[in-house]
Amino acid sequence: MGLTALLLLGVEALDELLAGIPTIGAPDVQHEFALSYSALTVVVFVVPQILALVLEPPLFVLADRRPRKWFVCGGVLGMGACAIVAGLAPTVWLFAVALSLGVVASGCGVGLAQATLMDEHPQDRERMMTRWVFLGTLGDVAAPLVFVVAAYVSVGWRAAFLTMGVIIVLYGMALYWWLPRTAVIDPGEHDEQPTIGRAVAEALRNRELVIWLVGCWLCDMMDEILVVFASLRLRNDLGADPAMQGVILSCFMAGALVGLVVVDRILASREPVGVLRICAASCAVCYAGWLFADALWLSAVFLFATGCFCAPLYPIARAQTYRVLPGQSGMVNAMTSLFGPASMALPFVLGALADSAGLFAALCVLLAQPIGLFFIACARAP
Repeated sequence: MGLTALLLLGVEALDELLAGIPTIGAPDVQHEFALSYSALTVVVFVVPQILALVLEPPLFVLADRRPRKWFVCGGVLGMGACAIVAGLAPTVWLFAVALSLGVVASGCGVGLAQATLMDEHPQDRERMMTRWVFLGTLGDVAAPLVFVVAAYVSVGWRAAFLTMGVIIVLYGMALYWWLPRTAVIDPGEHDEQPTIGRAVAEALRNRELVIWLVGCWLCDMMDEILVVFASLRLRNDLGADPAMQGVILSCFMAGALVGLVVVDRILASREPVGVLRICAASCAVCYAGWLFADALWLSAVFLFATGCFCAPLYPIARAQTYRVLPGQSGMVNAMTSLFGPASMALPFVLGALADSAGLFAALCVLLAQPIGLFFIACARAP
């Protein structure tokens, strides 16, 4: 694996670290700007996601028609610059603008870094996606540690934003220096290009692409949603205190890292969709075991196993979306953005289900991820 691939993979880890700052630092942000809970939610989550939904798809489509380097490096540098502005923002309005534009820059830079990685390694997409998710998971795990260190040295969320902003800007400069201008084939060489609307309409008619995008969307279930709902079950049904909840949920993250490392090696010699089928079936069995586990130690064992088989589902499914539209990785990202509203609505729907039918019913719905991907893989595995 060359230096360009390593730099592109590193973008995901930095993005996850940066994304953890407004989430983990939300209480301090709320206190400093005197925000209500609803206002905090709007500033940190709602406005950035809506702006990203509007601006990202056309940027992704344009990235298939212009030198990719501009979009990747511009997005990464924009992430860092917005983080610096957010750390210095004297008012909540400037903070909200910086955070929102930073999310768009992140979507552009990180999404197209992934797309470029897929274009650069067309025969090894599944393994590269597995490594991408592995580094992203490491970023997720490391984000709380950043705040532990920040608290230890008596600095707050502003210093965390400023530090990460400077690091990301320097990283973006390094990426600009090393990333080739012709990282992907420039479609501008063709005589005619369809309009953005027509290009999106053609992609929407691609049944295979839509099926795999649905599979990727299903992977939103056993992510942050599972962590939140699992912590509630551990407390309500098994009587786990906060420390024990953290230990058991860490088993899920540890299992995910182990599963990604193992599957990365397996994919070197096995057919990817067949591996997806096995992982999906095993994930469903282990998760069902966790649902009925009546002891904390057993819950930890089943969550570890669930993490092992759950983590590879997304990278393998995601790699298939790029295989469906070779040479149009920007369009793949644009189509993925169209599932943004469904992803945003999913936690609210499951929360309403938990209120009406109980937490166990909502947790059972999460089985849709491995079961759905199992059937998709069965229909396509040789």
